[in-house]
Amino acid sequence: MIVVFGGTTEGKLVARFLDKRAAEYLYSTKTEIEPFFMKCGEYRSGVLDEEQMEVFFKRRNVTVIIDAAHPFASLLHETIAGVCLRLSLPVIRFERTYEIPEEAVHSSSVYYANSFPEAVDLLKALRPQRVLAMTGVQTIELLKPYWSGHEMKIRILPSGQSVISANKQGFPTGDLILLRPSGLLEEERRIITAYGIDCLLVKESGTSGFLPVKIKAAMTCGIRVVVVKRPLLPESFITVTTGAELNREIDRIGRIYHVER
Repeated sequence: MIVVFGGTTEGKLVARFLDKRAAEYLYSTKTEIEPFFMKCGEYRSGVLDEEQMEVFFKRRNVTVIIDAAHPFASLLHETIAGVCLRLSLPVIRFERTYEIPEEAVHSSSVYYANSFPEAVDLLKALRPQRVLAMTGVQTIELLKPYWSGHEMKIRILPSGQSVISANKQGFPTGDLILLRPSGLLEEERRIITAYGIDCLLVKESGTSGFLPVKIKAAMTCGIRVVVVKRPLLPESFITVTTGAELNREIDRIGRIYHVER
């Protein structure tokens, strides 16, 4: 059995690749998502700690794990790595691309932080008038040392669950922007202009997270942008970026597995 940790664009791509292989798999997400077509897949949702994950892998006779979860899902990546090292199970990381606009590579208006606490310190040093964080509802608590004393808008998904989460974390409802990212340059520019934003805070979420569009929108509006770098993946992960590479690794692991087991 193959287990896919998804909930992302990449996760659905992996599901399609596995359907084409006619390979049975289980698609797992942290929270419940809208159903999508899976020819050979089974779906589950819910957080698994290390003990639960280990029991689950053993019970379902899991032989391959494909991590296609969000790059900032650090706890999940670490949990998968720890369990799979103990069980001697291979982990394939289906990775997204992280290109940014060429003009941003050496731009003096693009800043990088290695973590959210570092980003908070950087924002305080830059002293913008009004920051727009496009980092999602799960980062509100991490950004509290900044928004508790400085003006900040945060864009979150337009769902009741997201608003409730933001309210529980104490963030002012009036400073929420309830919009789903469109991936359109003009839409991002419109938001920046409409809210009088002079600094953008984003995560290094890759092309599928619309990072190039967000950076370009900030640059064409003449404002600064702070990018929180993605966490490093566990060294034990086998990284692939295409369907061909994914198929090759599954075949290779399958040959090794059958020989060793």
